[in-house]
Amino acid sequence: MWRTMAGCTMGGQRCLYKLQSASVHFIAAKHTTPFTRYVDDINFRLASFHFFTCCHVSAMSVSETWYAVKDHGTNYCNIYNLVEGSGLTEARGYREVTSDFLCTQRSSANCTVY
Repeated sequence: MWRTMAGCTMGGQRCLYKLQSASVHFIAAKHTTPFTRYVDDINFRLASFHFFTCCHVSAMSVSETWYAVKDHGTNYCNIYNLVEGSGLTEARGYREVTSDFLCTQRSSANCTVY
């Protein structure tokens, strides 16, 4: 999903994602921003509960560029775009728990652009 520049021809950043590794409980990926070519490391941790009927997912995206702090919520959008693109935001019981404290600029992020 979204491996080439094709997803970014009309703007946005739903492109240049690359799966690094995946296992039952862990997914690692990288995202390269299409214009500045910054690289972000994305990690998902999956834990089942309620006798494997539910799944708790924690995720983190961190820019490899140390000074990319005020990034318009790009790291939040890295995660959200993948979750939304997978269809999970429409799944029964889906709930997102985050804040600006946990995820810089989350409340002002525009994931159709970033």
